[in-house]
Amino acid sequence: MKVKLIIIAVVIILFSLLAIYLYLSWGCRLEIDIKCFDTVPGEGDVWSPCSYDGDVKIEPEIPLNWAGDRFTCAAGGRVGNKTYVVLTRTVQVYSLTYTPFSYEDTARCYCAKHPLNCIRAETLPIYVAKAVLVVDVNSGTGYLGIVYTYPPRYSDVVFGNDGVYLALRDVWVVREIAGDHISNCFYVVKVRLERERLRLGQPINRTSGVFIKIPN
Repeated sequence: MKVKLIIIAVVIILFSLLAIYLYLSWGCRLEIDIKCFDTVPGEGDVWSPCSYDGDVKIEPEIPLNWAGDRFTCAAGGRVGNKTYVVLTRTVQVYSLTYTPFSYEDTARCYCAKHPLNCIRAETLPIYVAKAVLVVDVNSGTGYLGIVYTYPPRYSDVVFGNDGVYLALRDVWVVREIAGDHISNCFYVVKVRLERERLRLGQPINRTSGVFIKIPN
């Protein structure tokens, strides 16, 4: 009889642990396509600053820990007969995993991955990073990545004959909340802009260097 009770208790404990794990890990994996790009030599035109004061709609929605500001236009120009813009927006990240999601999601997913070290999730200082969104305005295709360094300026973006070149380092995303960084990679999204609110600059100089290339 005692052996039977012990077996029942063990089964209950195991099912309880499984239920806790499923609760903690639910929604941690991001079902969003990711595309990685090469760092290559390139050349093209730097355009003068752009402006955009409209809304930005991103699909699928990514549960980033956005700060209160809106997207701003860092650079905009033309590649062949297409228009591209590079938008930026502030996100907040927590030091535990340095991923830009809410405290609740970060702590929950960290505990699912590291149950024996879960107490570390209780104290998570906030840092600031930037989301970088490269948009083909004609097709609505967008690529969204995260950078810790200074936000890109218009002079960090080069519009070449065959794509957009970014003079950025350590652009990354994660496949799951509280997961490892994947370098030189972006989430693939669809973006809707209010084109009448977009104002491009003009080509101001030609330059060359080594960049992350977003092909046309």
